[in-house]
This record gives sequence, structure tokens and C-alpha cells, in this order.
Amino acid sequence: MRRFAMSVATYAGCGLFAQICAWLGFLPPWLPAWWCVGAAMVNTLFYLAIRSGYNLRLRDPSMTELQLVVSMVAVMVLVYHADAARGALLMLFPVPLLFGVLRLRLLQMLRVGLVAVTGYAVVMAVLLIREPWRIELNLELVNLLSLSAVMVFVALMCAYISRVRVELSSSLARIEDMAQMDALTGVFNRRHLDATLLLEIQRWGRRSRNGLVLCMVDVDHFKNINDTYGHAVGDDVLVAVAQALGTSIRANDYLARFGGEEFVILLDMSNAEDWLTVCERARRQIEVLQVAAIDNTPVRISMGVALCAHGDTAATLLERADKALYRAKAEGRNCIRVAPESTAITAS
Repeated sequence: MRRFAMSVATYAGCGLFAQICAWLGFLPPWLPAWWCVGAAMVNTLFYLAIRSGYNLRLRDPSMTELQLVVSMVAVMVLVYHADAARGALLMLFPVPLLFGVLRLRLLQMLRVGLVAVTGYAVVMAVLLIREPWRIELNLELVNLLSLSAVMVFVALMCAYISRVRVELSSSLARIEDMAQMDALTGVFNRRHLDATLLLEIQRWGRRSRNGLVLCMVDVDHFKNINDTYGHAVGDDVLVAVAQALGTSIRANDYLARFGGEEFVILLDMSNAEDWLTVCERARRQIEVLQVAAIDNTPVRISMGVALCAHGDTAATLLERADKALYRAKAEGRNCIRVAPESTAITAS
């Protein structure tokens, strides 16, 4: 719709230009008004097609190429009546191609350019047959040659810019993915977690989900691993833990690295037996994890669980889960503890 609005504004500018040409005597006085009426009718049809959803049935829902072809025909009408100002009005032909930068590929751009060149040749042929006194053939041939060269050049440049735009869009998407993924473990990072947790609490408040359970996971004695084997090996352990946690939870659950050796799991369930099953499965998955870099020394995790309650915010939910995690570490590690504010059972 933004592109459509820009197109309508361009038609309005061309209509004003045509009116100025008419005042100066280069176009018939009646032409600008009728031209604007025709442009308004055509654009109304495009608007209705977009608003009704009919355009979604087409291969190109934006109808960019079709709109450009129609605009070329509109320029041909002005060119036909321009006489002495015909060369100046040829400058209007490349303008629609600029809209193709937002959508069209090179072949499509060349097709639209071919419509303009062919249309101008047809206009000249019609004038030569019906009103030969209105044209100077040699001058029109020069105009045609110039228009052909300009349209090819503009089409090539617009297609190049369009390709660069697509590449930039793809690069931006990759950058956005990188910005929300933890570079080491490949799971979501803290930034993405903060945004997701806020949205999920809002969903829970609207009853759009059954229940929200936040699990804070910490790798037990991770400092000892770093001190004994080095930080590079510690990174390998974190990657292995993230992969094991990812395989132990369900496809609709959520995993993010909170920071350091801590991870957060979000579960969509309210039944204590359900979320406890997932948490226990994750704990056991880590318990049998073997990492060659640490000579298959057992890796253990502690988990603190908080069930979202009325009045909870992202900060309070994280705080409650963190307190439960400290209880788990204080009570022997390698276990699951539930935030005391919740009414859920405590498991170990």
C-alpha cells in the first residue's frame, strides 16, 4: 500500500506537469483533466484489487509490473498529443522503472522498458500514417534511439539496485538472527529471552496459554571444570549441555542461555506432573551426558522452578526461579526445587 500511495502521488505530479504543458500550449487544454480522470479510475481498480484481496491470487500480489505497464501507456497518451514537447515528455518513461527497484528482477524491468520503447514506436507509426505533418521523422528516430538506450541503462541499474536490496535484506535477517542467538551454544540469548518472557507473561495474562513455567538451570561446579581443564573445555561443556537440554524438552518449549553457565527453559503447561516430567527428563539427560574433553567426568545441573502467578512480571518470575535454584544448590545440587511462592509440589 505504501508503494501504491507513492504511485498515486507520482500520477498526481504528472497530471500537474501535463496541466502546465497545456497552459504553455504544448498539450490540448482538455487533455490533463481527462488524463487525470483515467488515471484515477485505473488506480481505483488497483486499490480495490488490493483491499479486496483479489491480488493475492496473482503470482505477483503487488502487481508491480502490471502497474508499471499501465503507467507507460498513460505516458504514451501524453506523448501522442505533445507535438513540440514530445522529446521533453519522454523523460517521464524512466520514472515508473524506479518503482521496480522495490520489487522487479532484471527480466521484468527489461520487459517494462520494452513496452515503453515499443509504445513510442507505435505512437510514431500512428502519427506518421494519420498525421505525418505532426512529426519530424529523423528527430523522432533520434528520440527513439535515445529512449531505448536510457531505458536499457535504467533497467540495468534498477535491477542491480534491486538485487543489492535483496542481498541487504538477507544480510539484515542473518544479523537479526545473530543478535538473538547465543554465539557459543546456538540457543537463544539473554536479549531474546527478555523479549520472549515479556510476551509470554502477557499471553498467560490473557489466558492464551495454559500455564507458564520458568526453569532456571545451572551447571554444578562449573568453575571447577574451568579451573581444571581450561575455559575452552568449559565452553565445550556448555555447548554439550545446551544440546542435551534442547533434545530433552519439547518442540514448543523454549531454551535460552541466561548467562555464564546458566540456562532458562520456558514450559507451556499448568499441571505439575507434566512440567516436572520435562524437568526431570532434562536433569537425567545431563546426568548421563559424557564429554570427552573432561575425561567423561559426570556433568550435573541444578534447577529452580517458578510457576507464573498473578502479579508476576518478568523480573519477579526470574527472581523466584533464581531463589529456587539457590535452594537446589544449597541442598545438595543435582536436583529440582520449586519457588516457595508457588503452590506446586517440591521435587528432588
